[in-house]
Amino acid sequence: MAEDLTSNGEPPKTGPSLAPYFLILFGASAGLGSIIVLLAEIRSELGFTDTGIGLAIAAGFAAAFVANISMAPQADRGRAPAMLRGGLALGVVGMVLLAVGQDLWHYVLGRAVFGFALGTAGPAARRTVIVADPTNLGRNMGRLGAWDVGGFVAGPMIASLLAGIGGFRFTFWAMAVALAMLLPVSFRAQPDTAARDEEGLGLKGLLRIRRLVGAFFVVAAYFVFIGAFEAVWVLEMDTRGATQTTLAVGITLAALPIALLSPLGGSLAQRYGARRWAIGGLASITLLTTFYGVVPGVAALVAITMATSVMEGFTFPSAPMLVAAAVAENRQASAQGLMGAVEVATAAVAAMIIAMIYDSHGDLTAWIVTASTMAILLLIGAILTRPTDRQLVQPGVPTDPIRRPFQ
Repeated sequence: MAEDLTSNGEPPKTGPSLAPYFLILFGASAGLGSIIVLLAEIRSELGFTDTGIGLAIAAGFAAAFVANISMAPQADRGRAPAMLRGGLALGVVGMVLLAVGQDLWHYVLGRAVFGFALGTAGPAARRTVIVADPTNLGRNMGRLGAWDVGGFVAGPMIASLLAGIGGFRFTFWAMAVALAMLLPVSFRAQPDTAARDEEGLGLKGLLRIRRLVGAFFVVAAYFVFIGAFEAVWVLEMDTRGATQTTLAVGITLAALPIALLSPLGGSLAQRYGARRWAIGGLASITLLTTFYGVVPGVAALVAITMATSVMEGFTFPSAPMLVAAAVAENRQASAQGLMGAVEVATAAVAAMIIAMIYDSHGDLTAWIVTASTMAILLLIGAILTRPTDRQLVQPGVPTDPIRRPFQ
């Protein structure tokens, strides 16, 4: 029987199974969600100050930033499966440190180890998902985002249930065991067969690629919103009189549409072009953000948050796709790692500055500043990612399925 051919007359690409990458990213994100939801209990039980808790959170951000930059290039050299296993093992170690810790430095170290684990596994997963099946890039990126966000949605709910049974230490032990149970899955992860960074270029020269820098500005616009949301939203809900149950339900409602809609959003981004999809979706999110400080009461704030989350679900995969479209196959993990560093740094800076504005001037000013900053970054990103020849598909991007997202 004749072998099936693509439209170019070549055999269709086959790649490794993506299931291990999806499952491990789900587990890691669930672990992160469990840490976040238990911070208040840790502070109460062990007598840490708000500054101490903030130091632990900052350690996680910093470690993830370092891992994204230092470890991501290794995935471009064929080491993605090893990075996935290493990230998972580090995640187990981080959870154990959090389970047995007594002093603040234990929790700073545990959060840093877990942050490094996330920064190691993330670029490896994105590299493999991008290059394994370029024809279905959008769908696969959407699925990866769905598993990632799905873990973050499930983590707090699981942690709350376990903490009610045995406290925060029992929860961290249970999460460590759950992550350890994924280790056999990690050994099923296979390397991709795409072009590799044989020259060991790593991050060298990436920031000289105009359209890649533009894609980073688009990513930064979104993570200004993420940082502001984490810093202000829960505080404002509390100020408006929301109960703990309402907060938990509100956070779930805020994240669930992202997990549900990301696969569809990725497919649509590939069909219509990730550049226009990302910029259009983020413009809508920017517009909705301006109303966060305007709508009154708890119910209205939850409603507009859900509307924003629906837009996030459709938009979420398009920014990584835009980054992928800007570089060749052998630089994918390095570019995605640099994108992860931009995400972490932007969210951390935005959270700090917007929290200060909120404390001094209230939620209306905080959200207006957030939306204005998003608009400026998005405009810069739109200009830098615009093809210089004004054609929808920028020449020089490696393969047709990857080129289409640059439309």
